[in-house]
Amino acid sequence: MKLKSFGQTDVGKRRDHNEDCIFIDEQTGLYVVADGMGGHAAGEVASATSVDVLKEEFKKNAALIESFKSNGPDEVREQILKMIEAAVQKACATVYKMGQEDLQQHGMGTTLSVMLISDSGGFIAHVGDSRIYLVREDQVHQLSIDHTLVNEQLKRGTITKEDAHKARYKNVITRALGIQESVRVDTLHLDILPEDKFLLCSDGLHGYLKPGEVKQIIKSGPDADVCQKFIDLANERGGKDNISIVYIDVAEDKDSTTEELRQRMTIMRDAPMFKYLSYRELVTLMNLTYIRTVRDQEIIIEENITGDEMFILVQGSAQVLKSEQEIANLPHGSHFGEMALIDNAPRSATIKALGPTRLLVIGRKQFYEYIRKDAAAGVKLLWSFLQILTIRLRSTDERLREVQEELSIQEIQPEWILSED
Repeated sequence: MKLKSFGQTDVGKRRDHNEDCIFIDEQTGLYVVADGMGGHAAGEVASATSVDVLKEEFKKNAALIESFKSNGPDEVREQILKMIEAAVQKACATVYKMGQEDLQQHGMGTTLSVMLISDSGGFIAHVGDSRIYLVREDQVHQLSIDHTLVNEQLKRGTITKEDAHKARYKNVITRALGIQESVRVDTLHLDILPEDKFLLCSDGLHGYLKPGEVKQIIKSGPDADVCQKFIDLANERGGKDNISIVYIDVAEDKDSTTEELRQRMTIMRDAPMFKYLSYRELVTLMNLTYIRTVRDQEIIIEENITGDEMFILVQGSAQVLKSEQEIANLPHGSHFGEMALIDNAPRSATIKALGPTRLLVIGRKQFYEYIRKDAAAGVKLLWSFLQILTIRLRSTDERLREVQEELSIQEIQPEWILSED
């Protein structure tokens, strides 16, 4: 996969030195933005040290990264995510130790936003309030989660979005490298598609951004000027902090594999089951799915047989049978079998493919692992389950009323006929 990358850092308008550090290595596919803190140049030491540790750890694991290209994501994806997390933890421990040994550097720390691009796979690790954005199909998605006090309050519902903009402590972060010997690291894998664009930046930039401006500036091009345009914007609006940016532009490629990945993501986003999930949550869930191809008239699920998988029709259509009688047809994009994710009850109907069909499959084990790791996403999914069940119950009630009315008419009709005679 061909890509272009650019990076730039600026001291801003109010600071006398730059504590940020950026790193770009297109050969390795490693991109980093680190926003140091600590004053007296200690923040600069923390950010630079973290980047140096990452560079060394990624160099040691070059063979593992290379194997991702040849073996594919299923075999080594989790290994790479664990490797990246371990590298971040080592950087954290290194910065912490330096702070303990030198009183001038005591309490220093840094945020860290890391991206590794290997073939068509992207790997992200994140700590702190720097950000990673994805621009895809004319939409902007924040792939990182802000580890800030304000964001924690938003998630708990103790403040509103309007309050967050005016919050007194909105710059207080809840996670950083070097403050303690270890830190919780957010990691994510995603498939990279042609024409994707990524922006890694410190809060010195995103603190000034307004809705729509990320896409607007990136589209205004040329690519080589994007970083400077963002820096100019931040400085024009105050430049109260250092400003650091890494921008990555993936080349256009009409490969059939990437088109299917794009289609899979679109179908998941449109499915009622996943309508409340954020883009980041959808990306994480899609990593737990696989594609299954079935032949015309092949049984996908069978009535009265237990199963543990949910299906989404990526291509083709399917027939729903109850006691061998057709009761419905399912078009492209439909999902079915979702109740198997939450219970062991036998299937209520048979589903048969109509023509060659491709299915996106989610297993119960993977589903439970997902909601166990992400409670917020789990609540959204269970809420969707409840809504789907409610709709089905209402539909069933309506159908029962129709049947009762039909039976009532059939019962009184003979008496009416007799009275006419």
